[in-house]
Amino acid sequence: MITKLSLENFKAFEKETFELGWLNVLAGLNSSGKSSVIQAIRLLHEKKPLDGLGPLKEYIRSSAKGESKGFVVKCAVRDGRQFEFSFAREAACPKYGESLPGVVSSISADRFGPKNSLPLNVGGVIQTVGARGENIVDFLARLDRDWDDLRIPPALAAKEGTGVKNNIVEWLRILSPGVDFAYETDYRMDAGRTEFNRYRPVHVGFGLSYALPIIASVLVHSGQLAKGNGTPILLLIENPEAHLHPSGQTKMGELLSLAASCGIQLIIETHSDHLMNGIRIAVKEGKLPPPDVKFYFFNSGNCDTPTVVEQIAMDRHGMMERWPDGFFDETEKNLLRLV
Repeated sequence: MITKLSLENFKAFEKETFELGWLNVLAGLNSSGKSSVIQAIRLLHEKKPLDGLGPLKEYIRSSAKGESKGFVVKCAVRDGRQFEFSFAREAACPKYGESLPGVVSSISADRFGPKNSLPLNVGGVIQTVGARGENIVDFLARLDRDWDDLRIPPALAAKEGTGVKNNIVEWLRILSPGVDFAYETDYRMDAGRTEFNRYRPVHVGFGLSYALPIIASVLVHSGQLAKGNGTPILLLIENPEAHLHPSGQTKMGELLSLAASCGIQLIIETHSDHLMNGIRIAVKEGKLPPPDVKFYFFNSGNCDTPTVVEQIAMDRHGMMERWPDGFFDETEKNLLRLV
């Protein structure tokens, strides 16, 4: 578990420190630095420039101060160990140590939507669903092949029984009542496919295809933790609410809260007050202690003014201590204009 993350001259941030809990929610305007936090943690784990984001010199804040004119990303984990990734503009290569411990799974906002077929991996063993959910069929196939003994903690069970596969279907039904789900693999074609209500995904819409990798990750990894392998699990999720209706977004917030209560650390970026309210409800109902949840609101900066981050505390009733302008307040603002 990461307990503290520090960023210096990294993209939108001049100098910022985050105290992290089990469930960490990043909110704020577009281009305020929320995704940059997730990218910083990925750098600590992957130890190389991230695919599609260009060379490391482009990660340096344009008004970076100091002789090195570079960025530094640091974190501390629960056992006291420190991890760092740094890069100076004039350096030939970055400075870094070992990767973060355990499983680090990043699920991008740019994940696959409905696809009639998905690739199967033939060159290694799948550990995560992939950044775009591209490995979801392979990931699920391991339930039959390697993980058939996994059982989720009772707190995460959607109905009676703790089997992972059944609960994936049940959680899909919680998000979208009445849905049925199946998948199959064809390793001769290196392809797999999913099916909702016996239809191709393209006939069902985006919401279920977007939610499936998140549900599968939460349940499979919680089953691994419950089995007692002791491997830390960190899920980095961008816009988990994408393409879900409001009720489904609230239920997604509750699911992520339950995952955190079972020992999975999550860092999520969201624009959804419904998802946030699902988390608040879970806290009020005693499913997750308030100190385990950290809400961060990003006040957008620019090339000259760095982003400023506010932490907003929540009490045991799910009430927030304050509501800065722009923090999930658009509904109230619009209602005032309509009255």
